[in-house]
Amino acid sequence: MRVGIATVHTPGIHGGAEYLVDGLVEATHRAGHSIHKISLPFQFDPPAAAGVALGHCETVDFTSYGGGALDALICLKFPTYVMRHPGKRVWLLHQHRPAYDLYGTAYGWRMGEAQTDALRARIQQADRDALGGATPVFTIAKRVSERLMSSHGIASEVLYHPPANAPEFRCDPALPYIFAPSRLETLKRQHLLVEALSLSRGLSGMGAVFAGAGSLRPQLEALAEKLGVSERVRFVGAVSRAEMLALYSRCAAVFFGPLDEDYGYVTLEAMLSAKPVVTCADSGGPLEFVKDGETGFVVEPSPAAIADGFARLLAPPRTAAELGRQGRAHYDALGVGWDPVIERLLAGVGPRRAIPAEARGEAP
Repeated sequence: MRVGIATVHTPGIHGGAEYLVDGLVEATHRAGHSIHKISLPFQFDPPAAAGVALGHCETVDFTSYGGGALDALICLKFPTYVMRHPGKRVWLLHQHRPAYDLYGTAYGWRMGEAQTDALRARIQQADRDALGGATPVFTIAKRVSERLMSSHGIASEVLYHPPANAPEFRCDPALPYIFAPSRLETLKRQHLLVEALSLSRGLSGMGAVFAGAGSLRPQLEALAEKLGVSERVRFVGAVSRAEMLALYSRCAAVFFGPLDEDYGYVTLEAMLSAKPVVTCADSGGPLEFVKDGETGFVVEPSPAAIADGFARLLAPPRTAAELGRQGRAHYDALGVGWDPVIERLLAGVGPRRAIPAEARGEAP
């Protein structure tokens, strides 16, 4: 079949969403389908840019589109799912969070501004129209499904998928560092680990390696200097996948404490590497995989609680190794893979005939 995969991207950024698209394209092609990738540039600021993107997608109808007659259209991110196609499926990464759970917080749009409030209402109505009808709706995680149900009462089916390079993750003998890979941005809360390192005597011989680019690196480096832990903290920036695999394989444990994450590849990548994870009680997606006391620890989002979690995990070292092995076993038991995802997304879709030019009102 001819399958369209629709998403949006921020030019110059290749993060978790882009790895998902890459994996979906590869898996769909491997299943024998012809792939047509549709990716629109998207910017989060100013807020009005979201309205422009929404308006553009509302004009797009892939029902015929030049006679190409896509058999299915898989839409991943706002606002692509408002495009029209009779074989549309939505596999939702997340809603436009500034208009939902981040609205009125330090992480989203300001509350009470007329233009932004109107745009928020417009986005929510568009979501109700596009996601609340007959279109099959899937999500990447239980947390995304919970938000969709809470905001609009729309039910959805969760489809877990593996991280990029999943077969290549490995576990090597641990070195004395905690690994924290993520963009250096506010929602990822790397500052909690920096502060935790300065609090716990049980972590005196332990360092931290932060991998990922982001706007907060200068502030985090300044914080480490201020707290006297700069010699124990390394910021390595954006790294290759090979370097990422190596950093996972040699770490003693992984920290991933974002605020209400959608899915979180970091958790799955740590489990594939047989490394335990310390996450936070409000971290969202990671809580679907981290079993407290079995594959890691779930703690309150405070430096003291995080320091205590790592102290319990790393003393004695065999605790971390055992929880890491249990994490790998838990991942294997989940049966996460691309084949079930493709099977569910394309269930009930069949090839469509190309629409003749005459039927489209065009010259033959």
